[in-house]
Amino acid sequence: MALNSPRLEGFFQENPEYRKVFSILKANERLILERWPKLKKNSSGYNLRQVVEDFGRSIFNIPALLVGSEGTLAVFGSVKLRLLPRPKEKLTARLYFDSLVKSGQAVKPLLELEPSGLEIVDGSTLNLIGREKFGIPPTAAALLLVEFDDNLQAKKRLFLELVSRLNLEAPVEFGDDPEKSAELWRARKAIVPILYRHHPQKRPIPLIEDVSLPTERIPEFIEYATSLFDSLGLTYGMYGHIGDGNLHIRPLLNLNDKNDFELALKLYDQVYNKVISMGGSTTAEHADGRLRAPLVKQMYGEQIYAIFESIKELLDPNHILSPGKILSDTPFIDNIDFEKLKSYCAACGKCNGYCPAYDIFHREDYSPRGWLRMLNQSGDSHHSLDKFLSYCLNCKNCTTVCPAGVDIAYEIINFRSTKPMLASKLMARGADSDTLLGVFLKLGRLAAPVLNAPYIKMLPELAGKRPFGLDRTVVFPSAASRNLRERYSDRIAKKGEIAFFHGCADNLLESSVGEAVFKVFDRLGIEVSLPEQKCCGLPYEVHGHRDNLIQKARFNIESLKGFAVIITGCASCLLRLKEYKTLFADNDPIRSEAENLASRCFDISQYLNHINGDYSIFDSEQPMTITYHNPCHLRAAGLHKEPEKLMGKIKNIKIIHPVYGDRCCAQAGSYGFLHFQESKKMFAAKKEDYSGINAEYLMTSCPACQMKIRAEMGTKFKVVHPVEILARRLDDR
Repeated sequence: MALNSPRLEGFFQENPEYRKVFSILKANERLILERWPKLKKNSSGYNLRQVVEDFGRSIFNIPALLVGSEGTLAVFGSVKLRLLPRPKEKLTARLYFDSLVKSGQAVKPLLELEPSGLEIVDGSTLNLIGREKFGIPPTAAALLLVEFDDNLQAKKRLFLELVSRLNLEAPVEFGDDPEKSAELWRARKAIVPILYRHHPQKRPIPLIEDVSLPTERIPEFIEYATSLFDSLGLTYGMYGHIGDGNLHIRPLLNLNDKNDFELALKLYDQVYNKVISMGGSTTAEHADGRLRAPLVKQMYGEQIYAIFESIKELLDPNHILSPGKILSDTPFIDNIDFEKLKSYCAACGKCNGYCPAYDIFHREDYSPRGWLRMLNQSGDSHHSLDKFLSYCLNCKNCTTVCPAGVDIAYEIINFRSTKPMLASKLMARGADSDTLLGVFLKLGRLAAPVLNAPYIKMLPELAGKRPFGLDRTVVFPSAASRNLRERYSDRIAKKGEIAFFHGCADNLLESSVGEAVFKVFDRLGIEVSLPEQKCCGLPYEVHGHRDNLIQKARFNIESLKGFAVIITGCASCLLRLKEYKTLFADNDPIRSEAENLASRCFDISQYLNHINGDYSIFDSEQPMTITYHNPCHLRAAGLHKEPEKLMGKIKNIKIIHPVYGDRCCAQAGSYGFLHFQESKKMFAAKKEDYSGINAEYLMTSCPACQMKIRAEMGTKFKVVHPVEILARRLDDR
């Protein structure tokens, strides 16, 4: 609010404590400006410097005082944010230096080019993550990642001029599209997950992980810290935003071990004392909390700390707001959750933001982080836990975004395997019998007109939507009159160049995916065969039947030996085939065979992109408009961009990008029927998104996802597999 304005005066009359805060800050304006650390990033204490600087603009910036105060000064009822548009294009570069000093010397001229990002990783950390795995030169002592997101041509020219004057350890690497850029970032983003999995008991403790220093002193501090950690025999990761003077340091420690605990106390004092002595801050962006609260007085000195205390006293006189944070001399060891530190979960909660279940429940006991803690620490019975764990979709979204690389879905499946439910055992036995399964499918096909009749669908509603919450909107899949293997028995073979692993859905249910595969590959002059195969095992696995899965894995590994390449149109089958290797011990001979199988498995779109064939055969004068859904398991395999990439190579195909293209559709095999109402809620945002898209086709590489989208969207789109689009283009010609 403007100084001397009627609005500010009215605010002061209603909130006299803020008039006193204003008076204190005005009286200490010079002290604050002179004593405040001169840093690009600093989130320690209260943001008094910004408030005082804004006095010069005739503004009392109350939000600047409150934002970052960690709930110790006020409670926000609502906030209004200003969003900036995402950059349309980026340029990423990776530079290697043979010394930290040289990398530090490059920072100042690089900052003059105004990059949007500038990161550093030290040599010890590069050793930890594995240089060969990420294509990092063995002699590099430091890596710099530079990113630009505006005026790219001009900045690349200036960047190349600068780089020509630097003594680099290897040629600069560029990433000028999202895929290449992501590849350059992989080494930087691998650090924390690798640290969490590096040792069975030690964890990358965020004890001294967010220091801020003058940019020019970063190399000096890294040399100090690496020398200290190496002398103590510690494994650690060190990386950060060197352009902002911000470093993240994660030593591996087991705080439940007495020696490591005492070492942690030593590091806490020694490293933070060094940071403060170098004119730095104990926290750049993660704030003080209870961990760094005892350091605030040391960092700012008695006079400014007294100002902090006065403001706290005025705005929270009863000390009820977030006690113990920012202003406290309570040792951080008094607040350690030692049980939580045993877990390889970072407990950051990022997974919750990507979980379909948490999205509708907004409860910790229906979230990945909560499920993992319940599994490891609750001690509850199998039955008590399963009523919560059953809401996990095994979508792998949590695994995809987890900084520690935790696969919570796997943990839940592993738990269920200790005691599968009786009903699922009976269903598994029935599905394993070709005779019984054939009878069930024929009966299902005969009963389909009745089951999908409107008056029959009313019955679950009349019965209170029990036991699964089904209602009249449910759509059951239709069994094929003749399965794929019966229709194409001449394609069945035990060896060949390419095998089509069709999976259960595209074989047993009504589907034209197999037909499209043969049409497209035949036209490309590539012979595709049908190998002997069993279900990939995933439907059995999610209900706890691990032994059944392993039996199927052994059969499929052996059956697929005779083929150079295996393609599949089901994202879930692909992921399960590629992960068979995790089912077997390192010394089990079949482990190496499973690893070999993983290297030969391709999503259909991925394989067509890989061979880079003659795509002109799919060109047509007839325009086609498509949108898409990216299956969760295709994303978990890192291949979700492949269908879109393939379609982009064909003329007269327009792709409309949905907002929620990566959001789980919530079918997840049987999940969409077992938790029908919850599944509908999870799909609601996608439904609204798709309703506003005017496209003829919606493509997705998963039969279950296709089933769900057809059920929810009706006749809005022709829901197809990407290979079906190619087949239709051939028909158009």
